[in-house]
Amino acid sequence: MNPKLEELESLLFDWEAGTLSDEGIERVREILRADEDARAFFVQQQVLTAALKLDVDAGLDPPSVEERSPIVTPPVSRKQLNRDYRVNFWAAIAGLCLICVLTVRVFYLEVSKNVDSESITKVNDLQRSDDGEATSSGIALVTSLVDVVWEDDQSPLEVGDALSPGRLAIVSGFAQIEFFCGATVIVEGPAELDLKSVSGARVHRGRLRAQVPPAARGFSLELDDIKLVDLGTEFGVSMSPDGADVQVFDGEVELHKPGQSKRLMTTGQAGVFKGDGTFQAEKIEPERYLDIATLETRARSQGESRYQAWKLWSGNFQRDPRLIAYYSFDEEGDWKRKLKSSIQAESGELDGAIVGANRVQGRWASKSALEFKRPGDRVRMHIPGEFSSLTLSCWVKIDSLDRWYNSLFLTDGYNQGEPHWQILDTGQLFFSVRHKSDDARGPDAKKLTHHIVLSPPFWKPSLSGRWLHLATTYDAGSGITKHYLNGDLLHEEEIPRELLVKTTRIRDASIGNWTLPTQEDTEFAIRNLNGSIDEFAIFAAALSAGEIKEIYNHGKP
Repeated sequence: MNPKLEELESLLFDWEAGTLSDEGIERVREILRADEDARAFFVQQQVLTAALKLDVDAGLDPPSVEERSPIVTPPVSRKQLNRDYRVNFWAAIAGLCLICVLTVRVFYLEVSKNVDSESITKVNDLQRSDDGEATSSGIALVTSLVDVVWEDDQSPLEVGDALSPGRLAIVSGFAQIEFFCGATVIVEGPAELDLKSVSGARVHRGRLRAQVPPAARGFSLELDDIKLVDLGTEFGVSMSPDGADVQVFDGEVELHKPGQSKRLMTTGQAGVFKGDGTFQAEKIEPERYLDIATLETRARSQGESRYQAWKLWSGNFQRDPRLIAYYSFDEEGDWKRKLKSSIQAESGELDGAIVGANRVQGRWASKSALEFKRPGDRVRMHIPGEFSSLTLSCWVKIDSLDRWYNSLFLTDGYNQGEPHWQILDTGQLFFSVRHKSDDARGPDAKKLTHHIVLSPPFWKPSLSGRWLHLATTYDAGSGITKHYLNGDLLHEEEIPRELLVKTTRIRDASIGNWTLPTQEDTEFAIRNLNGSIDEFAIFAAALSAGEIKEIYNHGKP
């Protein structure tokens, strides 16, 4: 059977038994929304269940438990049904089919209600080809930025961004661009380029240095009416009102100009192509053009400066009286398998126990983080006390979203008043606070026990391996929950008053994973984060948008 159908069958068994959790119901909705075969299977199983009920109503003996399938008992032979019953049977089946189709549609609408389709278009660069294979877009990558100030009409870029054909303009600073053909270009501002393809661009103004290995031979730059074609080399170009200055540091380049013979420039040659069409030889000056090694040194120096500034800010930040828990991940020396708390609560020790997760480089070269890769990786902690509003904040580097639920911070049992914070495989931030326990009795026992607030999908393939700041605020007074990505509001939603929780608590919980470790059964669902976490904070208050932005601005690498 299709794995999705096996999963759906198991979930429906729990549903029929009355033991399916709210998260399980959400998973049923996800499967039905995404898989046409699953919707057909769902309808079929409900039809067969109805057939069994009709058998029983007709006075026929149902099969034993051992004879049943996990979801539904096959209908008995039609020979056992009388003529009148057959009429009722098929009428009931027809009605049930309609109900099931409507049910599937309701599931789809409910799971989609919190997603803004316009926002999805803006943030998700994952597409599908005609054969269903995932695709993306771009011709180059931003691999380093040092002291860059962007033009007012240029959308700010970050390291790791994929670039599509179009304008690139900076006021000052240095940007390293790696074209998909293999050429690396360092652009020094002020500069303006038009990126044209995986192997070329037009330079309007500015200075750049290109390194073109043999595999990228043929990379070209357009300079006014001149086309420079690289033959496997390293060269510099400077565009100004006086003309195009070309310097060949290694190898050779071809220069093509309409109406003139092709010119070949080799190692050590330099010259200016003036506006009147003449060429003037010049002395080569490689020191005027920043190389890759020097840029890397400057980038490390800039990173170290930002790290030291963050350490100063963090020392003040951890004195905020609203902090319930704060882990800076900045311990020096041997961590001794403990995640040391950066604050100490009056009620006792807040240090976390590291299980499996490995220490890795954090947002800066001098800083640490924890990597969660294996299904058992986690940080165990106990946070006592009762609170009202909450804010959860962390820096996370996601390698992939290959689990249904990718844990950020989850309480063990998900009891009344406890929060769950995670990322779905759809790329949506998930937050909820338990409204009442599973063992509730009486007429309200079947009501929803929490309200899930889902953000629009924020994940796109180009974000893989990049440090992101995620935050969620829960205002127990107003009922408003807000999700933030890199300091900007991603989604906000009001929780229905009947599901609003006024008193929150945490107790036993895990960073980067979730199970019920006190259960005797050793089997557990795989919900660990596939990535790394660096700096984690919980506040007993709903922080303002300005405060979330401040955390991001001081912490961004």
